[in-house]
Amino acid sequence: MALFQCKIFSKELFRSVNVNVTLPTPDSGDCFFDTTTKYPKAGEKYQVLWLLHGFSADESDWQRFSSIERYAQEKKIAVVMPDGYNSMYANNRFGAKYYNFYTEELPMILRSLLPLSEKKEHNFIAGLSMGGYGAFKAAFTKPEQYGAAASLSGGLIQDLEDLNTPGDVEGPVKLWRQNVYGENETELNPETEDLRVILEKQMKAGVKLPALYQCCGTEDFIYQSNVKFRDYMRALGVDFTYEEGPGVHNFDFWDPYIRKILNWLPLTGGLAD
Repeated sequence: MALFQCKIFSKELFRSVNVNVTLPTPDSGDCFFDTTTKYPKAGEKYQVLWLLHGFSADESDWQRFSSIERYAQEKKIAVVMPDGYNSMYANNRFGAKYYNFYTEELPMILRSLLPLSEKKEHNFIAGLSMGGYGAFKAAFTKPEQYGAAASLSGGLIQDLEDLNTPGDVEGPVKLWRQNVYGENETELNPETEDLRVILEKQMKAGVKLPALYQCCGTEDFIYQSNVKFRDYMRALGVDFTYEEGPGVHNFDFWDPYIRKILNWLPLTGGLAD
């Protein structure tokens, strides 16, 4: 893989933000194992996985703690990993428009610089924990942009009683939620932030959603919240794939499951356009 560690000025955030991008390139396997990875020619572009990190993390977590680069090289897909801060991938009340950034501004910027496909069927979004929420939020609100979306141990329900937050992070989580949603949740807008409200509205409107994949570890502190959201989607008649297995809230669970997700995605196995 080629690794691009970018620092991009964002008008939506009004600051420079870090973004890591991996692109498939010829590697040793092309020399020794009769595989082929080609550089794009004029007009050829890569399929893209927009991959989001979780709370308290940054753009480097997927690279440092998983084998995403190796898996993506095998599948010949580009991976974009932006820094989403502790934003819940929402337009924060203090001015940083993270939702606008990762769903609109960042794709526009990177497609002008790198050979990334714009086609819906070539764009996928996934994330862990807070990033799982961000991935499903993007898929539900902008279904015309993504062919598929995946949530790994996602924070999919925003009710405080369903978060089951470990005691040692309750303080930071409270400060973060006040930044995003306002004091005592008074500025939380269910129409834009509650995935259940967004999803039900789209289903009633007959909107065709991207393919959806949800997974969570059965020992994860967020497991019951994921089961509740799974059951909610089933009750609405949403077509989606759900998997669970032994695991807690860490990369021992997420690393093998991101590989499963890459196998699940409708990939072309090479240059897409």
